[in-house]
Amino acid sequence: MILVGDIGGTNTRLALYEPRGSRPAAQEVQPSRQHESFEEIARAFLATWSGPPPEVAVLGVAGPVRDGSAQVTNLPWHLEERALARALRVRRLALRNDLVVAARGCLKAPRSALQPLDQIKLDPRGHNLAVIAAGTGLGEARLVWDGARHLALPTEGGHCDFAPQTPLQIELWHFLAPRFGDHVSYERVVSGQGLGALYDFFASRSGREPRSVTRRLAQGDRNEGIAELGLARASRAAARAVDMFVSIYGAEAGNMVLRELALGGVFVTGNIGRRLLPPRREIFLEAFRRKGRFSQLIGDVGVAVVTDPLIGVRGALEIARELLAAKPARRR
Repeated sequence: MILVGDIGGTNTRLALYEPRGSRPAAQEVQPSRQHESFEEIARAFLATWSGPPPEVAVLGVAGPVRDGSAQVTNLPWHLEERALARALRVRRLALRNDLVVAARGCLKAPRSALQPLDQIKLDPRGHNLAVIAAGTGLGEARLVWDGARHLALPTEGGHCDFAPQTPLQIELWHFLAPRFGDHVSYERVVSGQGLGALYDFFASRSGREPRSVTRRLAQGDRNEGIAELGLARASRAAARAVDMFVSIYGAEAGNMVLRELALGGVFVTGNIGRRLLPPRREIFLEAFRRKGRFSQLIGDVGVAVVTDPLIGVRGALEIARELLAAKPARRR
């Protein structure tokens, strides 16, 4: 069996697959913040499984992976490959950045799982591609063409300095700087919490919101409420927050194309992109292409929203099957 996981700041997804199976033999989604560790979630999940134990595990982690260990960026969780392999009784366990596994999944995504934002098609073969995902944080990865295939490489580009493009965005930077110790990254704006921060910024400028708006935002997930009200234009502050969010998202996606020379296109994954980008595609694309002397170059690059919420799990499965197929190194 193969154990695959997608460990995020909001949810942790786990699934068990047969080595050649296309559907999970078992799967589960747990809210990450309700647990003290990933090991706690994984042990409980495996305890419900009565079949053969997994031989290989591949876990996508929302954070940098270095020398077999990872600190989840938006959780107090530290993961280490060897310790987890022993604890879960898995012969081989690999940690990978979550956007790397998502990128691998994007390469295998069927056309039905890709929603283009305009008429320009992705052109993967022979070109680099970019992958970007706003969620609890902002993940970014590159798919580099090596002459025969794409290599999925991690980045922590979401933590680069936010670059305001308009006087209003400069005001936003000044609003956010005291919150974040004078380092306002793109993740502080283009993420779930970033959408909430944008709403706070516009609400502070427009004054008191109607009671119906404050009641809606007090019910359930606040950021979900902002998205709902903003898309429906039921709140001026929420609508402006959604529009600026989408614009800055587009600008950073365009930055990725320039940094990676990702002329093959951009994959946008994650729930936020699936929800906000299609109805506000014009705003996204205008900011995406507004790159001065390189606007024409960017204008020929396609962007597709990935509609499959399990793209990271599918990418982890691809990597796990490669590990199973690889022959172990001979001992001297």
